[in-house]
Amino acid sequence: MRRPALTLRHFSMLFIAFYTLVTLIVGAGVYLFGDDLLRDQMEDRIEAESAYLFVAYERGGVPLLQTVLQARDDRGVNALGYLLVDRDGHRIGGELRTTPPAPGWSEISFTDGNDDLHTARALTHVLSDGSRLTVAVEMAPSEELLHITIGILVSGMLIVLAGGILGTILVTRFMRGRLDSMNRTAHAIIAGDMTQRVPEDGADDEFRQLAVTFNRMLDKNSDLIASLRQVSSGIAHDLRTPISRLRRRLENARNLSEGGQDNTHEIEASIGQTDDILALFASLLRIAEVESGALREYFGPVDLSDTAGLIGEIYTPVAEDCGRELTIAVEPGLSIRGDRELILQALINLLENAFRHTPPGTTVNLRLARHGDKAALTVSDDGPGVPESQLPSLTSRFSRGSRHRASPGYGLGLNSVKAIALAHEADLTIRNGSPGLVVRLDFALI
Repeated sequence: MRRPALTLRHFSMLFIAFYTLVTLIVGAGVYLFGDDLLRDQMEDRIEAESAYLFVAYERGGVPLLQTVLQARDDRGVNALGYLLVDRDGHRIGGELRTTPPAPGWSEISFTDGNDDLHTARALTHVLSDGSRLTVAVEMAPSEELLHITIGILVSGMLIVLAGGILGTILVTRFMRGRLDSMNRTAHAIIAGDMTQRVPEDGADDEFRQLAVTFNRMLDKNSDLIASLRQVSSGIAHDLRTPISRLRRRLENARNLSEGGQDNTHEIEASIGQTDDILALFASLLRIAEVESGALREYFGPVDLSDTAGLIGEIYTPVAEDCGRELTIAVEPGLSIRGDRELILQALINLLENAFRHTPPGTTVNLRLARHGDKAALTVSDDGPGVPESQLPSLTSRFSRGSRHRASPGYGLGLNSVKAIALAHEADLTIRNGSPGLVVRLDFALI
């Protein structure tokens, strides 16, 4: 069976019950401690008084003891009560009105002049002649302490209850207000308004931190939804042309086959176009795999200097073949944590992107240098660059500049670089270099 959920009201009731219990425990502890302390003080007074009276008895016997008791009763010394009885139990001294108690410590009841009944702590000693001496102290202070403690406990519980109820109302109102704003945002998003966000106003408390985290999650979801829509639109747009061409080639191959002519060329061209389509989906799957972060558990130390130098050596003749010049400046000894194959793929995409979208005679630069605790990997060129309005969308899937629509490719190169940068927690910067385009990746050094 499911346990009932704890609401704010339940938490408040538990809070009140807890502090009420604590108040009771503390009050009981104070009373017990104070009562023991008062009893100890009373018993110390009784023992001291009894010792003094023993001395009087030893000096003058019962007559002197009677005289001392009478004098002390007349003066009301120390608010003590005395009772002296003979061996037969008859009063022979003291004014304490009570039944003679048994020897030792006891709690007795006595009456005052108004016949009101009181309680006292008493100590009775048997003297050498068989008579018994009782010294008692009224327990009114202990009873008064009990009354005061009960009063404090009742007042404390009332204050706790009042404060708890008031606190419950205020806390519940505050928490519900903050939670209601989140609920309204969530319902608006469920209804399709992805622009809604939780207000982040107020103090920098846990609710604001939760709102910030919640909004970051919503931003991420919005980006994913936008990316999904872009992928769907991009696939529909960019695959329409190659699939149409593939269909026409297959029709030509069928017509040639029906006419008894050689259709090998058309079949091979169709296979080539099919491979291009499969390569597109492979690229999309690869980007999705990198973006998922599943490859991070396989990351290890990567010599970034060696990797950049290797790519530079490989692509120097490629640049010459396509009429460009590649310059290389790599600072040695720079290592990062990551995946070497992914770094190689990012560099290949950046260099091929520079070769593809610049005119012959362009100089492409590959640079790697230390900047503080970062390794800055830069690919730049002195080509025409990109309009400023198009810079933010260059890393989107299927994004190609307006002047490069007719060029080969599907616009996934920089999007793949962005995914690889995110997987390595690197900062990706794309800007115009006046002239040309500058793409920079800043990796954390190890």
